[in-house]
Amino acid sequence: MTLAKVKLRGHTYYLDAKHLQIQHTNAINQYIASLNYPHTEITKNIYHQFAQKSYLGTSGKPKGIIIHDTGNDSSSIQSEVTYMEKNYKSSGVFVHSFLDKNNILQIADDSYMAQGAGPKGNPYYLQFEMTHEHNKDDFARQTANAAYYTAFMLKKYKLPVTLGQKDTSGTVWTHQMVSSYLGGTNHQDPDDYWAQAAADFFASSYSIKNFLDLIQAYYNQL
Repeated sequence: MTLAKVKLRGHTYYLDAKHLQIQHTNAINQYIASLNYPHTEITKNIYHQFAQKSYLGTSGKPKGIIIHDTGNDSSSIQSEVTYMEKNYKSSGVFVHSFLDKNNILQIADDSYMAQGAGPKGNPYYLQFEMTHEHNKDDFARQTANAAYYTAFMLKKYKLPVTLGQKDTSGTVWTHQMVSSYLGGTNHQDPDDYWAQAAADFFASSYSIKNFLDLIQAYYNQL
């Protein structure tokens, strides 16, 4: 059970989070809520050639999750996975999962670190990639899948929903945040993808803080 801490008139109460409803202010989150928080189920097709290196730290478990986008307007999950597997030996790059509007596809064992966010991020975080969607409903459903997957993995490893910080605390990170706060990489995703899709499809904006609200809504339901 996930409990929510609520303070009211000088008293503190703990409520079952499933009984709480988050009031979203972002248009994309509102649209997803209007669809009753849809998501697809996680499927696995593990590529066993990926390196299996343990996470650093005393627990041997991930500290959170890093969000990427592919940066390719025309690729599909299958083409991205095929490319990653084909080029892994030369590039050494891989993530745990890929997501689109219809799929949450896990390709690497989440018990071991991925190699998609540089030496400061890889040893500590789960990682997933989003392909690019091209209309309002598809983008919203992909975002919903991403929030569900993030919430599911955080819950699996008994981690809270907290935003990554400069002091390295927090569980939810974009690749851009890793570049800015941790270093060892210079990528800026998925900020541009989210911003462009939000503007094109919803005449709105979308940020990691908006995504955090959506993650919490799914996390409360698990």
